[in-house]
Amino acid sequence: MTELKNENGITCVRLFVIQEDGEAWAVVVSWKKGVDGVPDSRAFNNAIESCIGECEKSGALYIGSRVVTATRGVDEALTTARAALHRNSLSSHGFKRGEDRVEYCMDLADAITALDRVKSKTELDWNCVDTKNESELERAADLLIRASEGDPASDTGGDALGFLRTMLEENETTQAPERLQIGMYKNEPAAVLALKVYPSDGWATIYYLGVLPVFRRRGFGASAMLQAFNSLKAMGGKIYHDGTASGNTAARALFERLGQPPFRIMEEWILKK
Repeated sequence: MTELKNENGITCVRLFVIQEDGEAWAVVVSWKKGVDGVPDSRAFNNAIESCIGECEKSGALYIGSRVVTATRGVDEALTTARAALHRNSLSSHGFKRGEDRVEYCMDLADAITALDRVKSKTELDWNCVDTKNESELERAADLLIRASEGDPASDTGGDALGFLRTMLEENETTQAPERLQIGMYKNEPAAVLALKVYPSDGWATIYYLGVLPVFRRRGFGASAMLQAFNSLKAMGGKIYHDGTASGNTAARALFERLGQPPFRIMEEWILKK
């Protein structure tokens, strides 16, 4: 991790890398809350270059980074200046811009109340996956691949099993059976849920929510999201934080049911090795 200071000598940003999925890594640029200013451009470029090198040493074939262009409660001019610094550095290192991403953040109890008012009448029966049983985990990964067909937020050619293992191996998260669930409709698998909660602060997110193609347009998406919210709460979740690509109309429609606008908008940038 690298920390950089603003013109007043106060740390204003941290840069570090994380593994997202198999050979996909990310360079995270985290601006410190409540601190103004930007770091020296040369120091920032050097930090980005160092992060790229760290990803390459780890075998990354895809390196992503997200440029924040709007955040609720943060000065627009400051956000614009920081975005320009981040964007220019990524571009100079060969990153290409992808689709914008919108993120939502709200009290989990409020999210449950909002969605419960408009929930679908179509219900699913949910079963927790025995993640220690290899065949059960492989079955869940296969269903995830099937659910990702036609989903703009998913890559059907990805390593679904590795994707799930990355989530399950995060020891800082709540280790509960509800982390991975399959929704059944008349004895047929119809949806998949993967969930994460950090008990240290109650931060919660839907790691993956997918409905199999044959069961779409029946209201299962809303049913799955409500199940996810209730499970996140049972796992100790307090704050719900999630997001999607701006062009993912199905996911955006679900988020709109929560009654709150996005709290952050970002540009997706990717470097293919």
